[in-house]
Amino acid sequence: MRDCFAVSEELLIFAANLPATETDTPATDGLTNGQIINFQNNIIMYSDPKECLYCTNNETLHNLMIEFATLRVSRAFLFKEQTYRGRCLVAYNGHVNDLNELSDEERNDFMADVAQVTRAMQKAFNPEKINYGAYSDKLSHLHFHLAPKYVDGPDYGGTFQMNPGKVYLTDAEYQEMIEKIKAVL
Repeated sequence: MRDCFAVSEELLIFAANLPATETDTPATDGLTNGQIINFQNNIIMYSDPKECLYCTNNETLHNLMIEFATLRVSRAFLFKEQTYRGRCLVAYNGHVNDLNELSDEERNDFMADVAQVTRAMQKAFNPEKINYGAYSDKLSHLHFHLAPKYVDGPDYGGTFQMNPGKVYLTDAEYQEMIEKIKAVL
């Protein structure tokens, strides 16, 4: 078995990028750095901050969204794809996968950040409802998608699409939206 360390009585984290060896069991064969497995040999998540969109703050992130605020324990972004007018995202500063990994205080601060951004979105754009999405299936870094919904607008009454790829704005239009949000943040 490759090097690992226990996080709790139920979890192991593979702590090094070591090649698979002849001593690996079928349950651990093919696991990589940062992958978490419970003692029932179920892979829970993959989490490598060196490859994380939010931790690396890379070009891909900047192609998808524009950071507009640093909050208590997170950062706020405006999505560039604006099918849902005013769509934002709040990403936790630390590299965690789920709310349940945070202390009560950290969770409360993060949710206060989410609420602060949605209140600003409500004031700035007046949607009928704001949908919250916290999936992290493929990107294991705690973040909430905040998608405003409007009566007679796209997907009203249903689930918002992750990236419909239909509505992109000019730099000036993005800046105008950001200024509207920040004015009431």
